[in-house]
Amino acid sequence: MITTQSTTQNTTTKRRNSLHTNLFDPQLFQVPGAPVQLQPQAHFRTPSSVEAHRSGPVQHGAFAKLASSVPEDVRGYLPVVNVKITALCCVWYVTSSVSSNLSKAILSDFPHPVALTELQFFISAVLCVLFVTIANQLSSETQKAGPLSRAVLSFPEGIIPSYVNGDFKLCVVNKFLKPCKLALAATFPMGIFQLVGHISSHESTSLIPVSFVHSVKALSPIMTVCYYRFFKGKQYNMMTYLTLIPLISGVITTCWSTHGSPKKSEVINENQFVKGILFALLSMMIFVYQNIFAKGILTVKKQRGILPSKSEKQAFHNEKEYSPLQIDKLTILFYCSCIGFILTLPIFISNELFNKSSTQSVFNDLTGRALLLVWIHGCTHFLQAMLAFQLVGMLSPVNYSIANIMKRIVIIAVALTWESRFSFQQVFGLSLTILGLYGYDKWGLTMK
Repeated sequence: MITTQSTTQNTTTKRRNSLHTNLFDPQLFQVPGAPVQLQPQAHFRTPSSVEAHRSGPVQHGAFAKLASSVPEDVRGYLPVVNVKITALCCVWYVTSSVSSNLSKAILSDFPHPVALTELQFFISAVLCVLFVTIANQLSSETQKAGPLSRAVLSFPEGIIPSYVNGDFKLCVVNKFLKPCKLALAATFPMGIFQLVGHISSHESTSLIPVSFVHSVKALSPIMTVCYYRFFKGKQYNMMTYLTLIPLISGVITTCWSTHGSPKKSEVINENQFVKGILFALLSMMIFVYQNIFAKGILTVKKQRGILPSKSEKQAFHNEKEYSPLQIDKLTILFYCSCIGFILTLPIFISNELFNKSSTQSVFNDLTGRALLLVWIHGCTHFLQAMLAFQLVGMLSPVNYSIANIMKRIVIIAVALTWESRFSFQQVFGLSLTILGLYGYDKWGLTMK
C-alpha cells in the first residue's frame, strides 16, 4: 500500500508543470518533506501555503481586501474565484469577440471570403512556426530558469512538441517542419473540415450580421444529439430534448427580431438572408462533425494514441516515453492550416484571383487598412486557439464546456452591441439561448 502511494506521487510529480489541480493528488493532503507513509487522517489536514497556491488562488492585495469586506455568512454561498483562470477566460472572450467581429469589418471593405480564408490559414501556419521556435529556444538549458520560459512551457501535456530542447535545426527544421505520414493522415480530414467550415463561415458573415451567424452556431448541441442518436444509436433521457426547446426558441427569436429591424446602412434582401443562414448552418454542422472526428485525436491517451502521453510501464520509473505514433496539438494546428491553405489555393485562384466575370479585384481591394485588419484577425484567431488549449488543461471537461458556452454568449452580445441592434426581443432571445445552452450542459448530457 505504501509502494502504491509512492508510485502515485512519483508519477504525479513528473508531470509537466500545469496549473490544473488534480483533486486526487496525494501531495495536496500531506505536509511537504514528511516521510511517505500511510496516514488515515491525512485528508483532514490543512494544506500548506505552497499546496494552497497549487489548489487555488492566493488572495492578496486589493482582491484580499475585497473578499474580506464580504460578510462571512454571505461569503459561504459565493463560489471560489481562481484569478488566473478568470483572467484567461476574459482574454479568451475578448480575442474571440474581436476575431468574430473583425471578420465582418474586413469583408465589408474586402469582399473576398475565400481570400480571407487563405490568408487566415497562412497567418496561422506562420504563427505556429514562430511559437514553436520561441518554445524551442526557451527550452534550452540556459533559458529554462527564466519566468518567460516557465510561462510558455507551463502548457498542459500534449500542446507543445515534446522534443523541443533548444536545437533549432534538429527540433524545428528536421522534426516540426518535416511532414510525416502519421501527421498527414491524421490532419488531412481535419484540413478538409477547416476548408469547408471557414469558407462557409466567412460567406455567411459577408451576407448576414455576426449575431446571426453565432446564433445559428449556438444550435450545435442539436446536431450533436442528432448525430449520436441516429448514427451511433445513443439513447438520451427526456430532459435532453426539453433543454433544446429554449435553445431553438432563443435562436429563432434573436434571428427574427434582428432581421425585422435592420440598420439603415445595411439592407438584406430575402435571398441574401436565406443564403447566409444556409452557409451558417453548413459551417455549424461542419465544425460539429470536425469536433466529433477530432475527439480521438485531440485527447491525451495513456497507451497508444495520437497525442504524447506517459505509458503505464514507464510511469513506474519516473520516465516519460513518447511513442512515434503520437502528435501534439500545435503540430496538428500547423498541418491543418497548411493542408487548408493548399486545398483552398485552387478555389482562390479560379474563383477570386483570376475571375474575369467579377468586377472586384483582390489586389485593388487589399488596401493597407484591410491587410492590417487581416493580420490582427489572424493573430487573434491563433491566440484564442492557444488559450483554448491552455484552458482545456486547467479546467475539468464540464467547466470548460460552461466556459465555452459563455464565450458564445459573449460573442453574440458583443456582436449585437457592435451592430447597435439591442431591443427587448433580442435580449429575450439571447436569454432563452443562454438558458437552453446552460440547461443542455447541466442536465441534457445524461443518457439512458
